[in-house]
Amino acid sequence: MKNTLWLFSFICMSFFAIHAQTGPGGVGNVSNNGLWLRTDVINQANGTTITTWNDNSGNGNSANQTAVEKQPVFYTSSALNNMPIIRFDGANDEMSIADADILDNTTGISMYAVLRPNNLNGQPRGILGKRITYSTSENYSYTWFFYSTDKLYLDVVTSNNRFDSNNTKFFNATNYILSWNFDGTLEQSQRSNMVNGSDVMVTHSENSTFIPNGNQPVTLGALNQGYGTYLGADYAEIIQFNEKLNAAEQIIVQNYLSAKYDIALSTNDYYMQDTVANGNFDFNVAGIGQAADGTNHTDSRGSGIVRISSPSALSNQDFLFWGEDRNDASYNFTTNNSVFTEQLDSKWRISKVNDLGNVTVTFDITNVDLSNKQNCQPLQLVVANNVNFTSSTVYNLTITGNTATANNVTFSDGDFFTLQYLDEIVWDGTSFYNGSGVANAPNATDECLRFTIKAGTTVTLNENAHIRQIDVENGASLNVADGILLEVENELNIDGEVYLIGEAQLIQNHSGTNLNTGQGALKKRQQGTSNLYNYNYWSSPVNREGYWQLSFLEDADGVVNFTNANNANPTTSPVTLSDRWLYQYNSSSGYNGWNLINPTTELLPGLGYTMKGSGGGGANYEYLFKGLPNDGDLSITANTGNDILIGNPYPSALDAEVFINDNLSVIDGSLYFWEHFDSNTSHSLSNYEGGYAVYNLMMSLPAISDSSGLTSGQGNTSKPAPTKNVAVGQGFFVSIDNTGAINFNNAQRVFARESQNESVYYRSSQSNTIVADDRMKLKIAFKDPGNYVRIIGLGYDENATNGYDKGFDARAFDVQKNEMYWDLDDEKLSILALSQYNPSQELPVWLKVEDVGNYKFKVDELQNVPNEFSVFLKDNETSALYDITNNEVSLWLDSMENSERFSIVFQETVLNIDDFNLNNISLIYDAVQKEVKLLDIEYSGITKMTLYSVFGQQIWTKIDNEITTEFNVSDLTDGVYLLKLENNEGEKSFKFVKN
Repeated sequence: MKNTLWLFSFICMSFFAIHAQTGPGGVGNVSNNGLWLRTDVINQANGTTITTWNDNSGNGNSANQTAVEKQPVFYTSSALNNMPIIRFDGANDEMSIADADILDNTTGISMYAVLRPNNLNGQPRGILGKRITYSTSENYSYTWFFYSTDKLYLDVVTSNNRFDSNNTKFFNATNYILSWNFDGTLEQSQRSNMVNGSDVMVTHSENSTFIPNGNQPVTLGALNQGYGTYLGADYAEIIQFNEKLNAAEQIIVQNYLSAKYDIALSTNDYYMQDTVANGNFDFNVAGIGQAADGTNHTDSRGSGIVRISSPSALSNQDFLFWGEDRNDASYNFTTNNSVFTEQLDSKWRISKVNDLGNVTVTFDITNVDLSNKQNCQPLQLVVANNVNFTSSTVYNLTITGNTATANNVTFSDGDFFTLQYLDEIVWDGTSFYNGSGVANAPNATDECLRFTIKAGTTVTLNENAHIRQIDVENGASLNVADGILLEVENELNIDGEVYLIGEAQLIQNHSGTNLNTGQGALKKRQQGTSNLYNYNYWSSPVNREGYWQLSFLEDADGVVNFTNANNANPTTSPVTLSDRWLYQYNSSSGYNGWNLINPTTELLPGLGYTMKGSGGGGANYEYLFKGLPNDGDLSITANTGNDILIGNPYPSALDAEVFINDNLSVIDGSLYFWEHFDSNTSHSLSNYEGGYAVYNLMMSLPAISDSSGLTSGQGNTSKPAPTKNVAVGQGFFVSIDNTGAINFNNAQRVFARESQNESVYYRSSQSNTIVADDRMKLKIAFKDPGNYVRIIGLGYDENATNGYDKGFDARAFDVQKNEMYWDLDDEKLSILALSQYNPSQELPVWLKVEDVGNYKFKVDELQNVPNEFSVFLKDNETSALYDITNNEVSLWLDSMENSERFSIVFQETVLNIDDFNLNNISLIYDAVQKEVKLLDIEYSGITKMTLYSVFGQQIWTKIDNEITTEFNVSDLTDGVYLLKLENNEGEKSFKFVKN
């Protein structure tokens, strides 16, 4: 099996070699190109002797010389177009190529030599020969030499048919492309010729029809080994084919050699790009075409990496040649600063005679360095009529293995071509290049490309952009328009400035640690309260040398000042803030845990801090954060039992749900956001007005508010509930359940704008839209006599249980003097999460009342509830049920603190008839309709009902048929009333408040 696989691989490689046309100029391959000795691939020091001249035909027919005294010398440059040469001294230097079938044993041969003789003197000087010794009748394959009057001579098979170059003589110190051809299948008079450049010097009658399979070596520098006919010459290239090339193939090889060695052709000189004026595209020249006699060659690669084939419209005298501008290309990519593409460090140029139509172009990319190329952008063939490749035609290449192909390519005479790929979008101060957006700017589809803003230029992005990385060069400015998302897969290298205007945001998507570098800065503005007495909780989206300090903070006029006075001073420019109110918190000590910091305290990314308002005009004051954007994995260490003030560390919104889920092993799972009332006018803690909004995986709730209406959002000082997206610069509290690291990462980042209700910064009143989901939720508002409104929430999630669930239940974080919370195992909760809805549930609420007076209850919001769903407040002392689904219920409450008096229920309990008695009856007061409703009275056998005032005054009595299940009390004055029900088994009383 191993041998079978080896044979299969050999056949495949041989097939490719045979059809790849990798011989000189793209003519021939391993099957017919028997010898190809090139000096330009020799890798040894200048002036050193040559022991082996390796064969590049693929047949291993290398020339060798082991005798030191006969070894020629290698030189790295020469008079042959500065190309390397091997110098034979003409005294005794020679090299031998061992016999091989491909070197003779054929009906045809084409042989080429590029050399510069230096000892022509009328004596025999052998270019090469394949014979044992001189004989007129045998022992020959061929000999080729200068002789007599320095003409060129050729023997084929024997010396009997020897012929010379006729009237052409040759001279020392002159560069030559010499060739001869033999075809034993032709008429005798046409079988042999010799060519100088492209000029046929002589065509000779030849008796032989076949070059026999001799056993003698080919000798370079003499007619045969040790014969003494030594040629002194600089050898550059020796080529042999074991068949006579057709006219088209000869033209191609001649043009290849002419360009390489700067030796002019007097006829058929079709490749014109090898001159200084045309750029010296001298190397790896190859061609395809069709000669005047109809012979053609349509598939060439040659010594380079470019293969062109399959012309679509080939006619006589149509030729296409291409050559490379260097012979030692490393095949790396560098930026073309004319069109800002990554282009190969070598290029090719076309000479075209007439029109061959479209062609197929293939590159061998085995040694092309594509390590920096992003796989999402195609490798491209780029064709242009200028060396800078502006106004180019681009063909995407199909890559299979190490081969890249473009079909239906059209070339014009003089065209340049090379490989390129898009790696960057560039703003050069005038125009964008390579982007997919308007006017070639980047847009949301360009995540594979980096974006470069050239030094000293300024540009504004006006559409969302998704790119690989950003390079802002020295003195450059990148502005991102208000509300625009700049999404970057990897790093920002900022040596100028990036300015996120308004609600513009930056998201980076890579995993791992920070990648951002540079001597410049990103600028991001955020607004905080102007109220001198109010706190905002902050967290910086940028850093300087890995940390942030408040002394870096700026406003529109520059770096802000700080004073030790209680109040900020808004009249200075820049503004002067008070450093008396700068705090951090990471403690379990309540109020005593606040830690005073100063403007130069170094704050790690992700830490929160407090700062009071500037006193400036308007409700809000705008600050500027300036530094390198925070990025990647960040962490804050916290201890069990502590509450800690942290914040969004990024210049984008933070997805609260992702953050919570990432940190549930450490934190309690709820985020708390401080809100000071706008009406606050005191620095005294006892006079502070405010509270905490909360967000967790179940829902969000607004902070306690001072509202003229019952529910949230109706007063001038109320703020909406948080969304799942934490705004840029926003600080918040978390509670620590287990010592560990609080982790931030780029996967938590999200684009969300405050103006679109997608994120909320706790600084001013604004509307809010809660992100809907399919879970059942309800929120209940509780308003005390001072018009402070507390909202508590109940929700159902399959991940919750009947016990306390991290991330779903939320503990009360700020208990006021008058409060309502859920009671769960003596735990006060602002959010209660249960696994599934049960209509018969009775959920106790913890009620704290310090101020005697009227308290109001009402459902604030319902989501995904069943049809005909109702929520009741149940008074467990009186058994009264108050429908608060759509009604505002007002109850006069005395001072109290317990969790037994009131519960939330959803519908009356349905019992069997036999089970009904007085205890099953419940009362509901409808405050809108001013009606009292009795539930489950039908089977209780009531014989009498009496209504009393709170002072015992009887209002009315109903008996027997007068008894009703509901009655209107709109004619009664507001106050507390008692309804007494009686039957044969006893009596039951209900207390309700009419308002």
